[in-house]
Amino acid sequence: MEPSTSGARQQLAELPYRLLAAEDTSWFDIPAVRLVGAVLGTVLLIAALRSMFGRGR
Repeated sequence: MEPSTSGARQQLAELPYRLLAAEDTSWFDIPAVRLVGAVLGTVLLIAALRSMFGRGR
C-alpha cells in the first residue's frame, strides 16, 4: 500500500521549475536575518565597549 502523497510527490518531481524559492536564497538575502544580525551585532558591540571602559564607575 502506497502513501497518499506519492502521487503528489511524483507530480512535483515532474515540474519544469523549482518549487521552493528558498533553495536559491542565501541567508544574507533574507531581510529578517539581516535585521536580527544588525540588532544583535549592535547589542554585542555596546556590551563589549561597556565592559572595556567600565560602566561609569
